[in-house]
Amino acid sequence: MNNWSTLLLRPASAGAALLLAGWLGGAAWGHPALADAGYLVASGMSLLAGVLLWRRHVADVRQRADAAAHLAAAQANASAELQLREIVAMLPAPLFIKDGQSRFVMMNTACEELFGVPFALLEGRRGSAYFPSEQMEGFLAHDRAAFAGGQLIVNEEFVWCAGRAENRQMQTFKKPVFDADGQPQLLIGMCFDITDRKRTEAALQRTLDQLRAMTLHQDRIREDERRRIALNIHDELGQNLLAMRLDVARLHARTAARHAALHRQSGQVLATLDATIKSVREVINDLHPSTLDLGLCAAIEWLLGQLEQRGGLRYRLQVLDDSANALLPLDLTSSLFRLVQAALTSIACFARAGAVTVSLNLKAEAMTIVLHADGAGILQAEQATRDAFGIRAIKERVAAMGGEMVLARSQGGSMMTLLLPGVAAGQPASPQAAPA
Repeated sequence: MNNWSTLLLRPASAGAALLLAGWLGGAAWGHPALADAGYLVASGMSLLAGVLLWRRHVADVRQRADAAAHLAAAQANASAELQLREIVAMLPAPLFIKDGQSRFVMMNTACEELFGVPFALLEGRRGSAYFPSEQMEGFLAHDRAAFAGGQLIVNEEFVWCAGRAENRQMQTFKKPVFDADGQPQLLIGMCFDITDRKRTEAALQRTLDQLRAMTLHQDRIREDERRRIALNIHDELGQNLLAMRLDVARLHARTAARHAALHRQSGQVLATLDATIKSVREVINDLHPSTLDLGLCAAIEWLLGQLEQRGGLRYRLQVLDDSANALLPLDLTSSLFRLVQAALTSIACFARAGAVTVSLNLKAEAMTIVLHADGAGILQAEQATRDAFGIRAIKERVAAMGGEMVLARSQGGSMMTLLLPGVAAGQPASPQAAPA
């Protein structure tokens, strides 16, 4: 377009041109009236043309302004998207973004390294070509669950990592984003490789299980050693003391009439022997109570009687169910007896309680032992023996047996509950011999 055409597109120039053309057209006929009429007609036409051309000019200005605004908005969006991609790329945590159809639209470098697949191969795709089908089903199910729930979901799942050529355990966070109409728009996800942590936890758990199994084994060995020592004391020392007492008793009876001094001395020896035999029996019962052969209920009843004689606490036994009492092997009976003995000893030493109730609920499917002390006795015992591993040692021993120990406050006191697995029906007790 030359300068003349550009000039004519301007409203003022076009109007002046039309006005001049009308006046010249009227003057060409040689009539002043026609010249004036042509001038008026040209004036109207020039006004109309000016209005039309002005509207076109305004439309052109607006179009150019809208185009500039759209261009600025597009540049701003492109700049914002570029900044977002740079921020996402700089994040140390693996991050990915999917659209509403679970197709990857963005991914940072950390996520590429974790998956072992560059984003260029995953962009606009779900990733079915790079992950096993069973994993893809899980990924898509979790995506649908996130959109359906409308909130953050956390899952632990295995993800095939091509770079390492192995499945790695991931903890995945997925947060859905919806558009103005409430339709799924984006799914922002972050994933963390927890394989090493899980392996470490598994190794620690195996070590803990081994330590607990070793503890149980040591307890069984210790109990067997106690049983053996108690049996030897009973068979050797006890029998010798009994034979000695019979001889001294015979001497004491024969010297009653003729040897008063010898009779008096033999009486003192008899009293000493009786005290010694009593002490030996107590040692035997401390090593391995003979009542264990009668079952856990009888052994705990005997223990409560002994503790009540030695201290000032009042003890009471409640047997709610003893159907599994006859099914308990002797080593398990001894272990449970030692647990209750350790708990009662801690309560007696540190709890400052006045009365203790022991409840036994021995069922084949599950066993429960409850120790209830007035006041805050058991909790005080737990705090007092924390450094000595009193109650804590009981908790570990219960855990090693596959059970759980629970400490809680109750009405008028505190309570220790031992939750233990049951025994198989018909399981025979261990045929272990014990001193009579």
